Formats: sequence, structure tokens, C-alpha cells
Amino acid sequence: MLEKAYELLREQYHACCDIVNNVGYCLHFAQEKWRHSMQVAGAGNYLVRHIEALKDKSGEYIELVRTAVLLHDVCRFAEIVHLYHGEKGYDHGVAGGELLKNMPRFMDIRIWLPIKHHGHMIEELYADDEYQNISNKKLQKEVEEICFIIRDADKIANLHMLAEEPNMRSLFLGEEKVKEGFVSDEAKKEALEGIVVGREHRCNRTSSLVTYLSWYADINYHAAIDYCRKLGATDKLLSLFNQLCSDKEFANRYTEVVRKMLKEKAYLS
Repeated sequence: MLEKAYELLREQYHACCDIVNNVGYCLHFAQEKWRHSMQVAGAGNYLVRHIEALKDKSGEYIELVRTAVLLHDVCRFAEIVHLYHGEKGYDHGVAGGELLKNMPRFMDIRIWLPIKHHGHMIEELYADDEYQNISNKKLQKEVEEICFIIRDADKIANLHMLAEEPNMRSLFLGEEKVKEGFVSDEAKKEALEGIVVGREHRCNRTSSLVTYLSWYADINYHAAIDYCRKLGATDKLLSLFNQLCSDKEFANRYTEVVRKMLKEKAYLS
């Protein structure tokens, strides 16, 4: 299954590149998303080796998890084609779920339903009729578990890139704008509450970085936190935040909130 997943991902990537190859930005975006898929797959491999709850799972189940992680952005390339044509509003997660749902090799609900919701708030998975209609509680738990793993692996890859690749930060933080270093009162309130800060608060690079740091509140597994620490991503991002933020009192307070969360939150083992 995993080999076929790589084949499908390559097909989607090359089909996208064939269409957008005369537009440098779109081609670069596609190339970056291919690299991202490999990085997320690598993070997923770390998680399946270190999550205690997976230690007694079958090899078949582990391969299914790895397949879902690898294919999480399978329709990101179709989204780039839509952007190339000037079309917005395409949800690559929902599209990926629909694509895989209709492919016999990948139509296992534990693959396509987590992919459908990997980029949403987790409440959207719980509210999905197809999730609620799973009568087998073990199966429903596995759908949730795989969605958690995809979301954590995705965050690891993005946080690591944000920390380690300054030339890529504009993809996450945007270009420098007026009021650089400013964070709105609304964003500060959510941040200090230790919750995920809404995307609507990304008014500049500093505010955007606050939203990414707040992802630590939405990571599920201790193994994901441990991997971010081993990569050095957490300390580097907190250091960058303290450099950018002009409100030093807030910067110090939020740094403590993040560090306390990493130490005390009951992440899954």
C-alpha cells in the first residue's frame, strides 16, 4: 500500500508541474509541497516508532498510518493548479479525502477521513456525520488516532522549517509590514490563555509567529513535542519571537506560557 501511495503522490505532483511550469512561483510552490510531504512522512515515521500506544499494533495498521501521513497533502498539487487558474477556496484536505474515498486501494475510512480533516480544527472531525456514524468504537478511535498523528507530523515539519530555514519564513509569516513587532490585544488574550490563536490575527510577521507557537497547544503526542525539542525547533522559535516582538512584557509572559504548557500539558504517550 505504501509503495502505491508514493506512486499516486508522484503522479499528482508531476501532473501539477506539467501544468504550472511556466509560472515560477507556482512551480516553486509545488516543489516545496513535494518536499513538505517527504518531511511529514519522516516525522510520521518517528512518531510511529515512539508512540507507546502503537507498540502493540500490527504491521498492517502501521503501514496504513504511514500511508495516511504520506498522502495527507495528496490534493495540495490540485490546489496549486486551481491557484494557477486564479481559483480560490479549494480545500485540499477535503478534496484529498474525496479522492481517496473513491480509490479502492485507499478507501479505508482510517485513511481518507483523517486526511479530510487534517487541516481543520479537530472539532470538525468529531462533528462529521461520517465519523459519528462509525458504529465500531475501536474503528472510530483509530480514525481519531491517525488524524492526531497526521496533524502532529504536519506541525513538526512546518515548525522545523520555520525554525531552520529563514529564506522560507515568508511562506509562513508573510513579508515585513507596517507595525512589525505589534501583536493585537485579541491575539495576546488567546495566546496567554494557552489556546490556539486564530488565523485572523495574522496581521504581520510577529502575530503570525504567535499563531504558530500556539500550535503547541494543539499537538497531541508527547513524542511530537520530544521530536521538536530534539530538532531544536522550539527554542529557536521562542528566541525568534522574542527578537521580533516589540512588547517585551508580553513576549516574556507568552514564552513562560509556552514553556509551562510543554512541561505540564498531558500530551498522549
